[in-house]
Amino acid sequence: MKTRPLLAASVLVWLAVGLAYYYAFHRPFPPEFALRAVFAARDVLCMTLLFVAAGGVGARVLPRLPAAPLVRLAVRAGVGLGGLGLLYLLVGSTLGTGTALAWGLLVGLLVWLRRDIRTWWQDADAFAALWSASGRLGRTLGWLSGLIFASSLLVALAPPLAFDALVYHLTLPKLYLQSGGVGYVPEIMYWGFPQLVHMLVTWAGALGPAHGALVSWGMGALAVVGLLGHLAERLSARLAWVAVAALLSGASLATSLGSAYVDWPGVLMGWGVLLFLDLWLETRRTEWAVWAGVLCGLAFGAKYTSGVLAPLGALVILLAGGWDWRALVRYLGAALLLALPWLARNLLATGNPFYPLLLPGGEMDALRLSYYQGLAAQGNWMDAVLLPLRATWLGIEGGHIGGAAGYETSLGPLLLAFGLLAALPLEASGTARQLRRAAGVIALGGMLVWAAGGQLAGHLIRSHLYFSLFSAFAVLAAFGFAALQSLRLGAVRVGRIAAAVAVLTLGLSAVEASLGVVQRGALDLWSGALDEQAYSERNLGLYALVMREVPRDGRTLMLWEARGLACAPDCDPDEVIDRWQHDLARFGSASAVVDNWRTAGFDYVLYYRLGAEFVHSEPEHFHSFDLQQVEDALAQLRVVQDFNGDYVLYALTP
Repeated sequence: MKTRPLLAASVLVWLAVGLAYYYAFHRPFPPEFALRAVFAARDVLCMTLLFVAAGGVGARVLPRLPAAPLVRLAVRAGVGLGGLGLLYLLVGSTLGTGTALAWGLLVGLLVWLRRDIRTWWQDADAFAALWSASGRLGRTLGWLSGLIFASSLLVALAPPLAFDALVYHLTLPKLYLQSGGVGYVPEIMYWGFPQLVHMLVTWAGALGPAHGALVSWGMGALAVVGLLGHLAERLSARLAWVAVAALLSGASLATSLGSAYVDWPGVLMGWGVLLFLDLWLETRRTEWAVWAGVLCGLAFGAKYTSGVLAPLGALVILLAGGWDWRALVRYLGAALLLALPWLARNLLATGNPFYPLLLPGGEMDALRLSYYQGLAAQGNWMDAVLLPLRATWLGIEGGHIGGAAGYETSLGPLLLAFGLLAALPLEASGTARQLRRAAGVIALGGMLVWAAGGQLAGHLIRSHLYFSLFSAFAVLAAFGFAALQSLRLGAVRVGRIAAAVAVLTLGLSAVEASLGVVQRGALDLWSGALDEQAYSERNLGLYALVMREVPRDGRTLMLWEARGLACAPDCDPDEVIDRWQHDLARFGSASAVVDNWRTAGFDYVLYYRLGAEFVHSEPEHFHSFDLQQVEDALAQLRVVQDFNGDYVLYALTP
């Protein structure tokens, strides 16, 4: 008996030595994979801790919330993330963005809110019950949705590729971290856009992760969880998954999960507005109207155009009857209060609270403002009258079909196919009908604003500017699908056909997302077959190679190239594609423009010739200029490096 502990210890040592010796010579995966997995786990852990702290904040400020557990889980985290974003705006602007401060602040919150965090997380157990009640259709849509989220997570953990992420979504946080504080960035006019999500990305970056896209991915997951819980409570779990499928069937929303864009944060906050309006309609308690206003303000903090939720929510309150002015005033007051930090910041830095829009200020003088806002509407009367149809059928991710308005977003067919059917008769509870009315007011009112905006300015037709409305669209899609269940065509049940359509459409979206991972080379990146530079070159082409070669011994001015993430802060990107036109109009001649660049302290000019040629060939979408004049002016400079004639790097010094 006495020898058994010794024997057991000897066996354990033998197993450890044997396994270690074997795998030292028979590696199951390359070291690159292990290293990438460790870094990915670190990044996910840091993001998770930030979200957990947000959940604790939400549970503290919303202790009694009469809603389903998954609704509480999502909206508390959403409110908490909004609060943390505003907190980090204050901390980063005053105390800085150092790693020690970021960790100290996070750990302090986790300790202080530990009981609230436990309360918040207990609601996650409700997902098992929702899954059991989802039925075969719901679980099928759930697995397909999970595949889309998993695919986008692999992309989010890879080097960034999306255009606006390279222009400013990730560039601004990088500059804040490098400078040690959150401050004015004059070289990127997009600095003036509200930066609630960017503050969270900066905080996450200060903790250690390099993948800012995880923040938007996590907020997308919260939006889906909240929508599931909300609709499962009002309708059924099966129909809740149809709403999620309607959102994820669009390529743009599916791919933006991994792109570091602010689309899904807008969807999350927009759903929060709808939720609290629903609670106010049910209880007529003013506090829920106030919280709806808070979520309006947080949505504005994610994107300017999400401010459309404020008047739309006010319309819901007014149309509900009773003329509850107290609720209306407090709702609008809360929305304004939460929007004020971004307006005040812009006013103090540039003199224009809505910088870089509407008024001259900062780096956006009247000339640049006219370049940015002065393009005529790209559509016609059909885009105003038939907006839902044209936005769905003509919307293509990143482009437009010959002559059609530039929606630049692929929405998928289910929001339109099912959403328009929400007007059909439906036997439902009073609370369900109330939710349908609120979603209908927001959706219809939002489309009127969208249509009017598209007729006023070319860029306001873009669908992605209105993603904060899409939770309401998804709710209507669920109601439209529900209305089909009682329809028959002879022996054919229309509901079964609609279910097959939902599965087919979401399945195609899942296939597209999965193929995107393969085509981008994300699996090769994880396996070690590609390093990060090779991955970037595979997807971004010559641009990625050029960014590696941009000199770091001086300042580089970029012409017709807006993507400055890789070389920040050593380069000044042409983020509005107007630098040459603006400087020429300001200084009068090409030689004066070049002299001014030298005076401003630039050492190099990176000329994106292909970009200039494209802009020159599209005068209906960009402001015209003399391409030959540009070539002649740059020909007087010394060529440092020529990248196949597509990019040319010039020296401004002799």
